[in-house]
Amino acid sequence: MKYENLKSFKKHLSSAAPHNLCRMYLVAIGDDFERTKALDAILSYFVMPPTRLSGAGSDLKDIFDAMQSLSLLGDDPIVVLDEAEKLSKKQIQSLCDQLTSPSSYILFGSRSKVAPLFTLVEKEGVILDLLGEKPWDKEKRLIDQLSDRAKNAGKRITSEGASLLLERLGVDPALLESEIDKLICYVGDRNVITREDILSISPASKTATLWQTAEDVIWERGEFPPLDGTSFHGLIPALRNQLQLGLTLSTLIEERCPSDQWSKYLPKLWPKTLEKRSSQAARMGSSYFKKGLSKLLEVELLSRTNSTQYRALLDLFKAQIYVR
Repeated sequence: MKYENLKSFKKHLSSAAPHNLCRMYLVAIGDDFERTKALDAILSYFVMPPTRLSGAGSDLKDIFDAMQSLSLLGDDPIVVLDEAEKLSKKQIQSLCDQLTSPSSYILFGSRSKVAPLFTLVEKEGVILDLLGEKPWDKEKRLIDQLSDRAKNAGKRITSEGASLLLERLGVDPALLESEIDKLICYVGDRNVITREDILSISPASKTATLWQTAEDVIWERGEFPPLDGTSFHGLIPALRNQLQLGLTLSTLIEERCPSDQWSKYLPKLWPKTLEKRSSQAARMGSSYFKKGLSKLLEVELLSRTNSTQYRALLDLFKAQIYVR
């Protein structure tokens, strides 16, 4: 059995524990921090401590000895073999030949796909495979994990706030977890983590953040920096946020809504920023922001179907919204 979704995999573990856990698990995640956490999530359902080995420094004798070493209480051994991709092809094949019906529990970790091992574990056990996870799916998962971690601490972070964290820090899971923990402490007795909290204490890890890029492109007709797939899919929600802000402001102005009533329609903005953006929104008009939202959706859909030419897609987006 294979799972390509972390939540589904965890549901499997909770429903199978403690008596129906599989003898073999394989966690295929490129990020070491996330792979270790997933392996530890499996181990949390076992009472006995495991023997931990690495494919980088273990030979087959070490692995087989660990699999055959009963605990003092006579329980079946639990072996964690991480970095399985570092075993030689010959070692992997020999290991697979011996694992058709293991009497121990063995948990594999891998940064890449190891064909014979994947085939065996998918047939005899359970695989968590996030190697092919799409950038936008990973970002959504990380946002959900940030929200869950805040919730477990009695706090709430908005999806906009979680997206801002990703825009400022990237998609490094270890860094994001550390940062949300820092924010939980920073807000003290307050139960909501706001955008202002993030801007106050969370540094931007890139020289030009995705958030700043989105502001520059939408409001100042700035240029896009070089982008990879991860940055592209992080920039899309930032662009959408600026377009939605502009549409709200321009609509309020066009409908002659008194400025003292704007606060219930807008996120918190610094007074100088609000003054600048409202002036720009009045000049640009709501049609500019409506067109931007429509064209952004088209570009996003193209990126998820048949195009990975991210810079070309963004240039197309700019060309379409800047033409009157």
